[in-house]
Amino acid sequence: MTEDRLVEEVPGYYGSVKIEESVAQRIWAEQDFFTDSLVTSCGKKIYVDYAGDWNLSMEGPDFHNAKLVIDGESFIGDVEIHFFPEGWKSHKHHLDSNYNKVILHACIFSGASGVTNQERTSNGKAVPCLVLLPSLLHGIEEYAEAHALTRLSGQDSLADLALGNLVGISLGERRERARSRWMAKKGFAHSRLLTQGWEMACHQWFLEILGYRRNRTQMARIAQQFSIDLWRSGQVDIDLIYRSQGGWKLRGFRPVNHPLTRLRQYAELWRTCPQWIEDLSKLWDTFAFQALDKTGSEIECPKVSQLSGIWIRQLLGEVFGRGKANTLWIDAAWPLLCAARGKNGFSLWMSWPAGDCPKKYRDWAKKLSWTNPSGKKPFTNGLVQCIIQTLSVGSCSSVKKSLTQ
Repeated sequence: MTEDRLVEEVPGYYGSVKIEESVAQRIWAEQDFFTDSLVTSCGKKIYVDYAGDWNLSMEGPDFHNAKLVIDGESFIGDVEIHFFPEGWKSHKHHLDSNYNKVILHACIFSGASGVTNQERTSNGKAVPCLVLLPSLLHGIEEYAEAHALTRLSGQDSLADLALGNLVGISLGERRERARSRWMAKKGFAHSRLLTQGWEMACHQWFLEILGYRRNRTQMARIAQQFSIDLWRSGQVDIDLIYRSQGGWKLRGFRPVNHPLTRLRQYAELWRTCPQWIEDLSKLWDTFAFQALDKTGSEIECPKVSQLSGIWIRQLLGEVFGRGKANTLWIDAAWPLLCAARGKNGFSLWMSWPAGDCPKKYRDWAKKLSWTNPSGKKPFTNGLVQCIIQTLSVGSCSSVKKSLTQ
């Protein structure tokens, strides 16, 4: 099946959302889930030696030439991906000989009845089904957002489209587009807190951000495999931790962004500020958040520069540069803090200095007169989020709902 724009309605954080089927395919292609202890619905243990060649043609299974070990026996064949097991029959694969080489049916969710049975090919061969939901690293909406941003990155052909979509946007519209991104971020944070708790959510999300999109999976696995207590003790062997993961994507990384460098910085954060997670949880009480009343409504944005200084110098011990520190605040710390306290927090998030982003975003903002050299109209996170939302909706409209829930 091609990586096209087939869309399916699936369970999200707050009800059903429409997400492209290619999101599920990318999850399998990148093995973006915990690959240890995979077991099919019929009780067979699965080891993925090779995920297969992603089929971008119009016909046949999603992946060819996959190499799997199923209950100790090696197989080479095709893998078909769906959101739900019912997709096998609804797409009539059981009648199509093109699917006779399928050795695994991988689905995100279990069947509607809660029971997921083996399917059969047109020649009667049984195909085991693997439900990935228990092994996923993130919520499906987070995968959808990452998928959309991955397709946007580096696509210079989108420049004219992006500028065209950004021209004439009022201040109010910029704010609303950024707000859509904020609601998604806070939704992700709320879900992580429910499933992981405060400490683990901070630990894993920080490592994922330090891994960037290309190495997010490896960093998430490190968070799971190497406990907070170990990092806090300072007895971490960074080289060993780095070698514990395979499949690092290193091409094009500057030395400062190499995952080994980022892991060393993370260890330095724990050495310098061993209580940083606890201090973050107390930040709401120690900083005068006059911008938020008891119901969470914005009244007046606090002095961002003052809070930024506390964040970079006191809570992070100046371990990270300003850009990365801002990204950690924008993408993890502030959403988690607001979700944990049941606060809104949008105005502060929008007014925060921009974190890591492509240089072209700054160029566009300047060209559109959203910013100026005097600093009276600074390049803020709100502008970045408005641009991302515009790009995402403009080029991947079918995942709009997943980005704005």
